[in-house]
Amino acid sequence: AVMDGMLSFLLFAGALHVDFHDLASRKWTIGLLATVGVLISTAIVGLGMHWITGLPLAAALVFGALISPTDPVAVLGILKTVEVPKSLEVKIAGESLFNDGVGVVVFLILVAIAFPAAGDGEAIGLAGGLELFAVEALGGAALGAAMGWTAYRLIRRVDEYTLEVTVTVALVMLTHTLAGRLHVSGPIAVVVAGLFIGNHGVRYGMSE
Repeated sequence: AVMDGMLSFLLFAGALHVDFHDLASRKWTIGLLATVGVLISTAIVGLGMHWITGLPLAAALVFGALISPTDPVAVLGILKTVEVPKSLEVKIAGESLFNDGVGVVVFLILVAIAFPAAGDGEAIGLAGGLELFAVEALGGAALGAAMGWTAYRLIRRVDEYTLEVTVTVALVMLTHTLAGRLHVSGPIAVVVAGLFIGNHGVRYGMSE
């Protein structure tokens, strides 16, 4: 229910309120935190679980990937109530949005490694894992950009807020569904679509 339903709407809602230009100006920091940071956290938590509980290392790393990404809705809610420097706020908000997508991809890769019988019965190696990561992450970003641009073009053609809201709700559901069919990252796709609508759709396409 969370992975296939609620997560996409939560990520989209969070991305709507993030300024794309602020995000782009700190893209390298956010990118490193959302990728390398998640991998480091996954490794630390996984190794700790393996050492403390005796779980097989692969299974412990699966738990590490599951628990490492932060909750973007909670993070954005906290940032609205506390005073932090703007640059730090953008880094934290941007990282919290993209680490979910990265975390899901890392989780799927580690599940395929730890429990090959749950998939097609074949284990995945390092090269296969890197290929899966690239397809999931980059494919998700491309799909989100394409779907966001399409929804933006539709929103520009109408001047009725109920239809505009309906288009954005449909955008989330359709983007997530297509991501699943195309085997790319749904969370990353809806985040990119949300950034597109929040910055271009609201500013140039939506009614007051």
